[in-house]
Amino acid sequence: MKNKIYWKEAVKLLKNNMSILKYEIYFDNEEINVFDTILLGKNGVDVPKELIFYDDDNIDCSDIPEITEEEFRLAELIGKTGPFPISQNEAIKMLKNKEDIAVYDVYFDNEKIKLSDTELLRENNIEVPENLIIYDEKINFKITEK
Repeated sequence: MKNKIYWKEAVKLLKNNMSILKYEIYFDNEEINVFDTILLGKNGVDVPKELIFYDDDNIDCSDIPEITEEEFRLAELIGKTGPFPISQNEAIKMLKNKEDIAVYDVYFDNEKIKLSDTELLRENNIEVPENLIIYDEKINFKITEK
């Protein structure tokens, strides 16, 4: 059985080039700065995400090159549209509102999809699983002769 030590003690040991392999690290409900989180992570300790504190005001960014206006606009665009997952229902709603969903990753949550909505998704290069399509809609066929 490993001895338990508090995360602050583990950080002190690591900063003094000592191993923490023989210890089990525990946490209280206390914020842990991002630098200590990185140090612990590099040494195999997973810090609970809700405890990680990012002190943006005290992070030195002087070595980061100036962001260009074009990069800023691209980041803003990705922030608004991003490669984020959206459900098939969200995608259908957006497409019906004439919104572009090309940058989204559409996922299917096993909910059945009307044939007309399936066609709308397919028109936008989104492949719909066959087992989710409802084929019993009332469809008006126009019969033409050659």
